[in-house]
Amino acid sequence: MKKIPTAKQFADQYDWDNSSLNIEELLRDFAKLHVKAALKEALESIPCLGSSTDIASYDEVEEAVLNAYPDDLIQ
Repeated sequence: MKKIPTAKQFADQYDWDNSSLNIEELLRDFAKLHVKAALKEALESIPCLGSSTDIASYDEVEEAVLNAYPDDLIQ
């Protein structure tokens, strides 16, 4: 998984004195990074993805997808 910057690292990349970027834009951009990473991890965590012989149950897929991107990855 690609290393996502912490909130501080993400915010520190901006020159706040010379930028028209506002906090709402920064939060949206940070959230977009995590949503994209979460969706990628969820897709890769689906049991039996690509296999035509085994079919995962709804519960197995739900468990894998909903736990694919733990909250502690958002720092």
